[in-house]
Amino acid sequence: MSDILSRTAEGFLAGAGSCDPLSSGIDFRLERTSNDDWQIAAVSTRARAWMRDELCCPFAQCCNDVIRADALSANSFVKEAHEKGFRTEFVGRNGKDLF
Repeated sequence: MSDILSRTAEGFLAGAGSCDPLSSGIDFRLERTSNDDWQIAAVSTRARAWMRDELCCPFAQCCNDVIRADALSANSFVKEAHEKGFRTEFVGRNGKDLF
């Protein structure tokens, strides 16, 4: 995997929010799997239920608590999740950040 972030990824990270390292209890884990691909995993029971109700059932699909998306789709997902009060852990090369 390349250590160079694409412009899209840089924009995504810049708009992700501020880090509060003292808090705990994450709902989603966000990891970059390749230069433009991201993985969003539901970690909490509440997050898994929200994904199932909002994403899986309307489309009659089976979710396995993991979504793979491009940077823009991952950004949209995280913003919507934050509006609903969910917390996200971003796993990067230099460690983990909570948003």
